[in-house]
Amino acid sequence: MARTTDKKSILIVEDDPFIAMDLEDTFIAHGYEVLGPFADVESSLKLLDEQTPDLAMVDYNLGKDTSIVLAQTLHRKDVPFVFLSGQVEHVVIGHDLPPRPVVPKPFVPSHLVGVAENLI
Repeated sequence: MARTTDKKSILIVEDDPFIAMDLEDTFIAHGYEVLGPFADVESSLKLLDEQTPDLAMVDYNLGKDTSIVLAQTLHRKDVPFVFLSGQVEHVVIGHDLPPRPVVPKPFVPSHLVGVAENLI
């Protein structure tokens, strides 16, 4: 899947549809090309087989699973990313990953945009 614009692309992975829509709206309003949002690891990994985003916002807990496998893939592709979590104390970094920013939910959209812009 080829990129269609010169905008920075951001992969959004969030299983709560309301938060996903809020993230999508926020980043579109700030000039990003949004990839997704996706609600699961499998769909996100399929996208990463076809294209590489400039950065990613990844919910740590996706239903019964965590997004660690996705995070490892993003790390291998040198894609900066942020974990989003409503339970920050349960975010387990490791798994051969360097420390990553973790933004607690609920978040302020303008803060999240600032975090994203600092990553790229």
